[in-house]
Amino acid sequence: MNRTVALASLLLGGFTATIALTSNMPGNFAIITDSSRVDVLVYSAAAGATLGAITAAFTVILARRRRTLASIAALGLVLLAVTSFHGFWQWEFYPQRVGAGALLGALAGLCNTRDRPMLQTALAAGAVGGLLLSEPIDEYRSAFPRRYADYLPADYVSAAPDAFMLSLLSLTVVALLVAIQRGAFGVPDPARADGRVRELAVGVAVPVAGLLLHWSLVRAVQGMSTTEVTQERWLFGLAVTPVFVAGALWLPRRQGMVLLAALAFIAAASGGVRWSSDSWPSLLIPAMLVVLGAVFGRRWPSPLVGVAALALVAASAVFDEQPWDTVHIGGAVLLLPFAAGFTVAACLPSSAPATTISLAAPAAVTVPLITQFGWTAYTPLTPSRTALSSSAWQWTSTGVTVAAVLISGAAIAWLQRRPAEKPPSVEAPM
Repeated sequence: MNRTVALASLLLGGFTATIALTSNMPGNFAIITDSSRVDVLVYSAAAGATLGAITAAFTVILARRRRTLASIAALGLVLLAVTSFHGFWQWEFYPQRVGAGALLGALAGLCNTRDRPMLQTALAAGAVGGLLLSEPIDEYRSAFPRRYADYLPADYVSAAPDAFMLSLLSLTVVALLVAIQRGAFGVPDPARADGRVRELAVGVAVPVAGLLLHWSLVRAVQGMSTTEVTQERWLFGLAVTPVFVAGALWLPRRQGMVLLAALAFIAAASGGVRWSSDSWPSLLIPAMLVVLGAVFGRRWPSPLVGVAALALVAASAVFDEQPWDTVHIGGAVLLLPFAAGFTVAACLPSSAPATTISLAAPAAVTVPLITQFGWTAYTPLTPSRTALSSSAWQWTSTGVTVAAVLISGAAIAWLQRRPAEKPPSVEAPM
């Protein structure tokens, strides 16, 4: 019973944290007035997610005691509740993202017990579910999507409390309080102190790199010509792969495997297809698929199998011509949740900091690896004679995405050759 309560609190807490990290905010648009777009580095959803990811990293690395972690988790829940009650105001994303990061980091720290594999798996399942469902859930949280708030008159923007988030927070508070009072997390297992400098460096570098790439993309979109029929291509997102791989290889032992799983998830999910339905109960389907994938990944931990499934999801993007585009849609909305949960769970257990960094990374790194945008001349629609895409750019972008997934798999295979635990005679690295 105690284990069930602990798993439920982590599942709910991880879901709540990533929902808050990835929620939309007013004013997050690519085309405004200032060509430098420095405002993106300060006031944007990407800036908020970066702040939350860094907060999570600092929390889990610096806080060690159970009571301290519980207090930080409570503080994070309070901040999320306050911002949910307040409604729309210009800087609400700062305390909201800090609260989400504090909650995620504290929960990851509470997983440092003898039951760490199961506890981290529950936290990861909740976090991955939140990352996948944040956008469709956001459509149900108000009468209109938040990203359209700046286009509407002030009278249309309701300051009513966020009922969905408050309900989710209430469930999380109850589950976490019962788990802590019962000691459901188990006997604390002292966290290793080796590699803390590396973990902190990676925990800051990954979200900051994501923010800078987002800024670059926004500037590129705003700098496109508005008078000519042209298309621009942005390729700097390719830097995501070496950043993640370098960070994963730099982390001690096998800790970077879960970060590479996050890279494979980010690449496979960059196809743009998201779960969408007119009935909110249908959102339980991808949520259940994530949990099921995590259970299978914990029971039969084979990260490379999960990476292969994510590569299939990425490769299905070449089927973009009707009626075969259902292959890609099916892969993105059905196989992706299961494969993501499986791959992340199969790479666990890991250190609490590495787990936190990896679960927050998809919220902070939201840019596509490569993308094409701009104005095009009118092209009449014609029926497709093949199942595969006729666009050379679609083949290129799909190939790049699949390559990123396969590179993450190769790096995971390399890390599996490292010892899972540090030999006693080896001095702790900085």
